[in-house]
Amino acid sequence: VGPHVYSVLRKPGSALGEENLGHCDSSSLQIWIKERLRRSKAQEILLHEILHAIVLQALDTTKKHDDESYVVVTAPILLQVFHDNTELVEYLTK
Repeated sequence: VGPHVYSVLRKPGSALGEENLGHCDSSSLQIWIKERLRRSKAQEILLHEILHAIVLQALDTTKKHDDESYVVVTAPILLQVFHDNTELVEYLTK
């Protein structure tokens, strides 16, 4: 995501808190996805956490942004993530 390489790890629910299905840790550059989720839900949560990583990279999160500002900065970075990670695209689309 941008200049950073994140690791994606599956974690037990107890490690994330029972309410959380995923987490993006920008300090350790890790994305955690809850174990034992159905594939479609794991795919959704992974993309959700990637978007958090993009927002942390692209936006000044101390300021409010409208949808257009978010889309303008998110689209090229998400496209880069997809180009750099063809195995991710394959996983998300199967």
